[in-house]
Amino acid sequence: MQFLADEENNIVLQKLKRNKPITPLDISELERIFFESGDFGTKEDFENAYGKQTNLGLFIRNLVGLDRQEAKRAFNDFLDGQKYNSNQIEFVNMVVNYLTKNGVMDAALLYQPPYINYSSNGLSGVFTDHEAANIVEILESIKLNAAA
Repeated sequence: MQFLADEENNIVLQKLKRNKPITPLDISELERIFFESGDFGTKEDFENAYGKQTNLGLFIRNLVGLDRQEAKRAFNDFLDGQKYNSNQIEFVNMVVNYLTKNGVMDAALLYQPPYINYSSNGLSGVFTDHEAANIVEILESIKLNAAA
């Protein structure tokens, strides 16, 4: 984490933090800063310590999280122009909090505690099918931006 904090101004790390799509070239840059820095040793050393990562962008996004304003912005269109009750707004705020800390979110988590505190059916009990599908699409879009 200290290494990532020291490199926080790196453009690729900024893209990850700010939910901007990254490219295969960006992944190459991440590999360069990780494995040429000497802080993590070789790629093999890294994989021994952290496991084989299928996507370095997602791994790092999970470590650095998502900028809170960007997480909120991802839900702007969803929330704009609609009237939601306090439980629905709090539900979305919990999702934003999760994304801020963890960077990406598997939609399956929306059917587990603490999300089932709002309805035993989780996401599907709080929102209509169409609204729930929109939330899942937003989460997938956020994930794809880090996946290159």
